[in-house]
Amino acid sequence: MLGGRSPFDLAPAGHATAAPASTTTPASTTAPAGVAGPPGASASEGTMAAAVPELAAALSDRRQFHRYAGAAMMTALLAEGQIMEVSDMLAASPIQLALERADDMLGDLLDAHERTPPAHILAQTSRLRRGLERLGRRSMPGGDARRRDLLTGRVAVLGADAAFKLGDIEQARALTTLGFQAGDLAGEGPLRGSAREVAAVNEFYAGRPDEALRLARDGLTHVGDGPVRARLVCQVARSLAALGDVRGAAQALDEAYDLADLIPPDQWGRPGPSFENFNPVEVSYNATTALCLLGRPRAAEEHAELALPKLDAMDAPGFRSVIRLDLALALARQGRLELDRVCDLATEAIQISWGRTVASVSGRADQLLTATSPHSEVRQVRELALLVREWQRSAASQRPAPGAVTAPALPV
Repeated sequence: MLGGRSPFDLAPAGHATAAPASTTTPASTTAPAGVAGPPGASASEGTMAAAVPELAAALSDRRQFHRYAGAAMMTALLAEGQIMEVSDMLAASPIQLALERADDMLGDLLDAHERTPPAHILAQTSRLRRGLERLGRRSMPGGDARRRDLLTGRVAVLGADAAFKLGDIEQARALTTLGFQAGDLAGEGPLRGSAREVAAVNEFYAGRPDEALRLARDGLTHVGDGPVRARLVCQVARSLAALGDVRGAAQALDEAYDLADLIPPDQWGRPGPSFENFNPVEVSYNATTALCLLGRPRAAEEHAELALPKLDAMDAPGFRSVIRLDLALALARQGRLELDRVCDLATEAIQISWGRTVASVSGRADQLLTATSPHSEVRQVRELALLVREWQRSAASQRPAPGAVTAPALPV
């Protein structure tokens, strides 16, 4: 029920969407090692070297510190293309130690994936998944076998997210199916729900909101209240908005805000794929996209005002770029009067994602260039087009896997 709230005023009064200070890291637009930064942008020196000591002073929990340090090292290795083969290491370890190592590697990848080129994440998850499959050939107790199935499924879902970010729709579909099947084997509802959520995102950006809606609703049948349910309801809202269902999208967003209110701060985490966390900022992020799809940029800006400060305080470049491009695209539909703001938002979005190409960001940028092309006599529009094309060319080394297909544009 919406109660007394308007469908376009969905954030509950006093709703807090900021992640706790101990779980966020300062936003950075620094390009990965070996990648040139955007024109006119200065790279901050020593960012990686300074990050771990700062967190060491801030975090008292030893395991949490080592997890962050592992993610920082993983980011550095992946950005330089140094991808280790893990199959032999897992095969040579005792069963429980191998599972612990695989769990730690998965945690490092989850922490690193939002700031690492997706081609490297996909390669690393493929290697980790092969290691777990090889481990499965060994005899092990039932509890260890279930843990292996659970890890295999989670690694597959994270790999699916990376494949989606590369625009490899078919591989993302195959990996989400594998993740769902592993959830069945392990009897793990949240894993099945997570697989459906990433599958829904993949289909949404592939221009199939009806299939995205079906997948998200199916995912809801496998989970109770909690982080995964909140993610799935957000996908229901975006899909309904893409299908033009104003009331349905409003009701789903209202439910998502309510679900987010029930999630304790220690389960917020960073935006992006997760199996146990959900940051409330993702609701206002998805609400912005949904209202842009419905052609209501002013209402979308109200939700963006909640999301942007929180996202900008986090290391989540994809989210920060997409929300700006969604707003810019919706405003571009309103006419020439908004061109200055459109170009400012889009320029910020490209600079944030410099050196890390994601299909959803690149696709939105292409749509924006199409929408602004009738105003090519305006200098800012021409400069934006040059910046976008240079950014896209700079990511030529981040190639998707063989057989990749490009996601068609989803009209706004």
